[in-house]
Amino acid sequence: MKKSLLLLVLIATTITCFATVDKQLWFGFVHQGRVHKHWGYWAEFQHRTKNEFANNLHTEIFRVGATYFVNTDLRITAGYAAVLHFPSLTNQAFVRPEHRPWQQVAYNYTKGRIRLSQYLRAEERFLRKTAGETLAEGHIFRQRFRYNAMLIILFNKKEFKQGSFGLVLNDEVFINAYSTDKVKAFDQNRAFAGLSYSLTNATQLQLGYLNVFSFTPKGNETVHSLRFVVFHYIDWRKKK
Repeated sequence: MKKSLLLLVLIATTITCFATVDKQLWFGFVHQGRVHKHWGYWAEFQHRTKNEFANNLHTEIFRVGATYFVNTDLRITAGYAAVLHFPSLTNQAFVRPEHRPWQQVAYNYTKGRIRLSQYLRAEERFLRKTAGETLAEGHIFRQRFRYNAMLIILFNKKEFKQGSFGLVLNDEVFINAYSTDKVKAFDQNRAFAGLSYSLTNATQLQLGYLNVFSFTPKGNETVHSLRFVVFHYIDWRKKK
């Protein structure tokens, strides 16, 4: 047992030693709407900064999609995301764009004060080629899959409604299935722990710590981030 623990410590230490470390801020707004028994939509904005939390822009994501509701808990979404990357620490005017079609199957399970949300997402990533800090002709293509599982446990109420708050645990793993630039199969892992608060029945806030470990062309990277996300869901159908 002691040998196993020592081995795990050595592995973790080795990974940390050969990884660059950064501190970042992540902000997000995720809105989902339902307009029909089977149809709805998805609209999302992500804003991220880096380099000791906020010295540089990191990423801007604008994501939209159309959702098919198999039922209230099972949903299928397909859409498009426009992504702006800011890879340089010295030249914020250098922006690398990415076009990202995406498809997703999501399932939510709620029982009393417990909610488990899962999704499997496929992304077709078209990243603009670069030469140093200059955009080049053409795109790099990467096919990526993401699996996300989020558990929320309420502290003060027995159901999810206005005023309820609780613990959030979330993990998401990213796997590259194919890439024209031959990147590694494992892309990154995002582990999150924080608090959830229902501002209204339709609006939920999440705030907490996010750890990101990733393989990049420049080497391994570990990110310590403070993440704040607003989730908003509205059913536009007329109530009977």
